Order: sequence, then C-alpha cells, then structure tokens
Amino acid sequence: MKVTAFVVALFTVGLAAVPSASAKNTILVNRIGPSASELFIANGDGSHARKLFPATGFDYDASFSADGKWIVFTSERDGSANIYRVGVDGLGLERLTDNSGFNDEAALSPDGKLLAFVSTRGSGSANIWILDTKTRKLWDLTHTSAPSGNFRPAWSPDGKWIVFSSDRNIETDRNTKFDHAKGRWEHLQAASLYVVQPDGTGLRRLTAAGKFAGSPKWSPDGKRVVF
Repeated sequence: MKVTAFVVALFTVGLAAVPSASAKNTILVNRIGPSASELFIANGDGSHARKLFPATGFDYDASFSADGKWIVFTSERDGSANIYRVGVDGLGLERLTDNSGFNDEAALSPDGKLLAFVSTRGSGSANIWILDTKTRKLWDLTHTSAPSGNFRPAWSPDGKWIVFSSDRNIETDRNTKFDHAKGRWEHLQAASLYVVQPDGTGLRRLTAAGKFAGSPKWSPDGKRVVF
C-alpha cells in the first residue's frame, strides 16, 4: 500500500452490471477522498504562500533542485502517477517520466543531471530508478522483486551516493521476514537504510535489521544521515 505524506485516498471499484454489449466491460470507480492535491510555494518563514499552478490538479511529493531553480514533483494530471519538473515560478513544465506504473518520490542529483525516483514499472515492485534528464536513459538501481520495496532516495551532497529505505535483506538476497506484531494481529515489515552509488555499485546497509528506518536525509557535509 502506498501512503504519501500529503494524501491518503481510498478507492472502491466495482464492475458495472449493464445489459449493453458495448458497456459490458465498463468499470465504475468511486473515489472517496480528496479530488485535488495542490502545490504551494512560500518564503522560508512561511510567508507569501501561493499556488505553484493556477489550475487545480492532483500534485504531491515536491522537492527543490540543489540550485533552487527547479521543482520536481509527482502528478496524476494525465492519469498514472508520473514525475514532472517545473521552474519555481510555475513555468517551463516538463514531464520526465511516462509510464503506467506508479512513479513517485523524485530527487534530483546535486548537479541536476540525474533523477532518482521510485517506480513500480516492470516487476510491479517499488524499485529505485535513475533517469538521465538529458539523454532520457533509464536504469533500475535496486532490482528487487515483490513484496520487497525501496523508498525515499536522497542524494549525498557530492552526488556520489544515494541513501534509501528498503525492506530487502542483502545478506540472504531475500525479503525481510513479514512477522506478526507480538500478541497482535498486525504484521510488521521492518526496513533498513542502505546506500548505493548511482551506477548500482557499493551497496551496503547502514542500520540494523529488524527495525524500521525511513525517509533519510544527508547532512550538508555528507558525513551524517538523519532518518
């Protein structure tokens, strides 16, 4: 289940029982939840908040480029969740991914040349992918299969490493065990922090197994990670 920091939406899907042959495969969808999620931009002290786009849409998970000139974000404006880039003035909108899977949690490298993001394309599992923003070359950075997932990539200040959260287990090359909470019905799926280089080399785990560690960010000097 995908839950963003902005919106939790519930969906109810049913097959329409209609006599018309042309409509026999129609799917009726009732969305219970917000019909819009808008991006706002403000000064660092919270003042002068204004919409990034004049039109209402379904946009979320925004982040700045290192030079402060661009914003990357997820949008469902054309159907599936894909990654877009736009100037901080709301101009120059550009679609960076075009895939029917779920694409989210984008982060630009410090030089703005590479985009790390989470996508369910291909395997159906949430993997971290890298996009060359100039050539549009794509590669899968994490290569895990369902039910494992990899989330919240963040670039080191020098652009040499990406830290992310994952429930994979690199020692056994298997998914982390999906245990019940002690004495309760809930399952607990532990996640650890990992680092890897943009070419996929140097993968190693940073935090202990069996706990939950998520949403990592680097310190400005690249010596620490907060999560």
